[in-house]
Amino acid sequence: MYELEKEKYLGNTKNIFNTDQGIAVVETEYQNKVYEGWHSHNNAHITLFLKGGTTEKRKNSTETVGSGSLLFYHSDELHLNQDTLFPSRNINIEIEEGLLKELQIDEAIIEKSIQNSTFTKFLILKIFKETQTADTFSNDTIKMLFSQLAATNNYLERYEKSPFWVKSLNELLNDCWNENPNLQDLAQVLNLNPITISKHFPKYFGCTLGEYMRRIKVNRSLSLIQSQESNLTEISFQCGFADQSHFIRTFKNQTGFLPKQFQKL
Repeated sequence: MYELEKEKYLGNTKNIFNTDQGIAVVETEYQNKVYEGWHSHNNAHITLFLKGGTTEKRKNSTETVGSGSLLFYHSDELHLNQDTLFPSRNINIEIEEGLLKELQIDEAIIEKSIQNSTFTKFLILKIFKETQTADTFSNDTIKMLFSQLAATNNYLERYEKSPFWVKSLNELLNDCWNENPNLQDLAQVLNLNPITISKHFPKYFGCTLGEYMRRIKVNRSLSLIQSQESNLTEISFQCGFADQSHFIRTFKNQTGFLPKQFQKL
């Protein structure tokens, strides 16, 4: 059992971008078996699994995660990884305690924010994209992107206290993710007035219906793109986009990457 210092991970480090403002972005890959014992990290961090996966064990839980999964690690939290798929590739967003104090948030808020997994996933991809730009604006841009995670906590609290129909609507939207339902259709299924959905949707979901559906569609496309089993035209139609150009524009808007750039990560 041992503790890893900041910006250190068990896999091979490909790239490190340190903002000098308490955030480090560390890209790691796993080509061969690494240490599978208990270990911890000095700093709290969020990990986005780009490729591959692993079985993650903590004190009271075991979870198998794959491409597109998100995990949060508290500072000094013991965990171990087993049965890692090769190759695996991760993006780690590492947060120092000083930044959390500056932003007036704590690790519990960051942990809770990843429940809004699609939004958090896209923020991490935008942060990662910004490290590739790496100009004079990148440090501040990354900090601003990260600070949005704390804002999602407000929407999650509202969602948890929402009327019964909000959770039903969320399930419905995720079930018909590759379709394009309108307010009238949704209201009819839920036995609601369309005005009720229109008026309250941004309050509980943090965006408009169209934005939410586009997030769901792009999120579903991530694994399809990484699998490379379908071309972009096929993926765009599978995910309910009108055409490939619409899909490409939406994907870039949500993630910061063009689909082909994401495929090469």
